[in-house]
Amino acid sequence: MNDALGPTVAPVPTTADPYASLGDDGVDETPAAAPSLSKGAADVSTVANRFAKAWLRKPGITGEQWRAELKPDASVDLIAELADTDPADVPTATITGAVQLKSAGPATVAKFPAEGGTIVLELQVFDGRWQVTSLDWEAA
Repeated sequence: MNDALGPTVAPVPTTADPYASLGDDGVDETPAAAPSLSKGAADVSTVANRFAKAWLRKPGITGEQWRAELKPDASVDLIAELADTDPADVPTATITGAVQLKSAGPATVAKFPAEGGTIVLELQVFDGRWQVTSLDWEAA
């Protein structure tokens, strides 16, 4: 034994990723695939704008006329929810700014600034086209 070299120290094993031993956290970080639209289907912004404008309060319109304007861009469930709604009760008649769109998983949320508050729509793709699936009013 040669004491001039000092004691022998075993090398410390290292790995490229110090957290590799912790395993998968189960979070899927894969971005959501874009919804599959039918050829010629309107984009989300167009559908949201059309629906929001049709939803606005318009003097003299009947409930049937109002729902007929909403129906092309609304889900069957949303039209059913609006079956007893009086269009005279819609809280605003004017959109005051541009739509703000935000993707949220398979849905997109559209917010419209309006006189007295904000129109909030949720849209999803069904049968190859965007449809409004929920509607909310946020009073200012």
